[in-house]
Amino acid sequence: MQPLRQTAPLLLLLAALPTLCAAGPMRQYNSELGEAVRLVKSGALKDAVAQIEKNNAGADKDILYFFEKGELFSLGSNYGASRDTWLKGDEIIQAWENDIRNNSSRLSGDIGSYLISDKTRRYEGQDYEKVLLSTRLTLDHIMLGNFEHARIEMKKTYEREKLIEAFREKEYEALKAEAQKQETGQIARLDGYPMEEIDTTEVRELKNGFQNAFAHYLAGYFFEVTDEPSLAEPGYRNALQLAPGKAIIQSALEGVGKARPDPGEVDVLFVIETGFAPSIDSLNIPIPIPRKNGIVITPLSFPVIKSSSPVPVPASLTVAVRQLPVETLTNTDTMARRQLKDQMPSIILRSVIRSGFKSVVQDQANKAHWVAGLLANVVAVATEQADDRNWRTLPERISVARTSLPQGRHLIEFQTSAGSYRTEADVAGRFTIVPIRITGDAVYVGQPNLATGKAPDFVAEKAILQSGTSRPDPGPTPAAPVEAAPTSPAPMANAPPPASAQPGEPARAALATQPPAVSGKRVTAGDTTFIGDFSFAQAGGRASGQGVVEWRNGDRFEGRLENGLRQGKGRFTSQANGFRYEGEMKDDEFHGQGTYTSENGTRYEGNWKNGVKDGQGKLTFPDGDFWEGLFSNDERTDQGKMTFVDKPGAKPAPEAAPEGKP
Repeated sequence: MQPLRQTAPLLLLLAALPTLCAAGPMRQYNSELGEAVRLVKSGALKDAVAQIEKNNAGADKDILYFFEKGELFSLGSNYGASRDTWLKGDEIIQAWENDIRNNSSRLSGDIGSYLISDKTRRYEGQDYEKVLLSTRLTLDHIMLGNFEHARIEMKKTYEREKLIEAFREKEYEALKAEAQKQETGQIARLDGYPMEEIDTTEVRELKNGFQNAFAHYLAGYFFEVTDEPSLAEPGYRNALQLAPGKAIIQSALEGVGKARPDPGEVDVLFVIETGFAPSIDSLNIPIPIPRKNGIVITPLSFPVIKSSSPVPVPASLTVAVRQLPVETLTNTDTMARRQLKDQMPSIILRSVIRSGFKSVVQDQANKAHWVAGLLANVVAVATEQADDRNWRTLPERISVARTSLPQGRHLIEFQTSAGSYRTEADVAGRFTIVPIRITGDAVYVGQPNLATGKAPDFVAEKAILQSGTSRPDPGPTPAAPVEAAPTSPAPMANAPPPASAQPGEPARAALATQPPAVSGKRVTAGDTTFIGDFSFAQAGGRASGQGVVEWRNGDRFEGRLENGLRQGKGRFTSQANGFRYEGEMKDDEFHGQGTYTSENGTRYEGNWKNGVKDGQGKLTFPDGDFWEGLFSNDERTDQGKMTFVDKPGAKPAPEAAPEGKP
């Protein structure tokens, strides 16, 4: 019988085999995501979501499940579901951050513990994915009107970058020390590996593999349009350091705090995303490993970046007879290559450690029995695969264009690989962000500053939601005041006159009524004013209490706040988006019984759940026709009917049979 110390490595490898087969190296993530990516390209978002669910049937969801599913919700303009899904993935990243802050042994564990395969570790996201998740959460918060949450996420982005930078510096020092012990110089050259693909000029020009210029440009833009130029300037400067020579960043930096749109105009940022992030393949290279009895040729696996099918970035957008130049700020393909280049010494070191372990196992297995030797060889080959996991539905390139436009609906035109593409977008308020995603075969255009509450099966010609079917924007989240010192009671100042959709149009009837005067403590912070009986836990804390909250853009909420969130019965009126809501709210969402009236006069009376129509309700259109029945997730079900009212000069229409979705 072989001594225990000789058979222990073999037993360890064999014991790991069932787990490896179930969820480790046997899972081919690149192939698994191929079908979901194909469905997104064809415009079949619902089917793509179903495919993601099918690929992740188990109860223990990994971070990639939240990455990919959140991205699909975002493409369908379901920003609330996207945010909630991504926040679950962000919890995993925050656990990683806490671990590297508090666990001094994390570095040595990362370097030497992967004795079977890199794919056996719990995937915690590439560094650039961690930062991009925070960036995409920021955009979701902005699209939902939750500006305070957007500010928090921007701060978190900056802190996350600093933490990653510090961790990688420590890792590099630990890596050098470990490499000296392992004598990795023997495989410093990887003959057969396409090193030139991760050492291009574009890769070398990147500052690092995790920061992206778009995140900092978005922060600069947001702080500029919310009248915080002192915070906007650092954002633009950081973006310019990461993407030198970009005219749109340089122009924004030079004009910050100096220029504002004319009255009746909107500062519009177009975010144009194209293609998909690259995939990762596994390349096996036979490496000579010195042993006491000679050299053993061991096949080791290394990751190789494979670009997705190229999708051209439009050179310009045509909007309101203007040609807007488009500039690319972030390229995830290049970031992935830069990160792989930076990680290659660590990958090589782990491969050396792994090859030594496996060669010992195979040597001892051969001594024990030829069958054991054969089995050990099979397991070693099967588990020797590079980690092919990464966030595949991310766009390859993130580009931007910017202009000022009159409030209202505008035609947008740009070139795709299939020819000229036309769509429309509504712009309103102080600023509007219009997300555009070009996949090659389908184009997704997000509903600006609105959340639909659903992930429709978009195709190119259905990229803009029809009026009256979109989910209402619950409005900005109340901003935290810088100081909460009480002031003398004073009546509320007159609200600004309601804005028109277009110059010369009459003011919106829904917003024309002068709000009643309110007396009580008045606290103003940034673009937010609190009037009434509000308390603040500390300077900069969130508000709690009863009263009125007003925003500089004209939006107004009457009701109760609990820790900054709207709760209970209240009334919200949006000057920017032209709707009003009166009813019950929970955690800043419409929830319970409530009445919503859109700018065009469409009215919904009924039950709400987490911000969407859900339950019994009645939808009345501007001409008086109405649908009454059961709603589910913001959509009509087959449990209801449409009623057409008599109209002057028209023949009475027969009552319609129960119908389904609009």
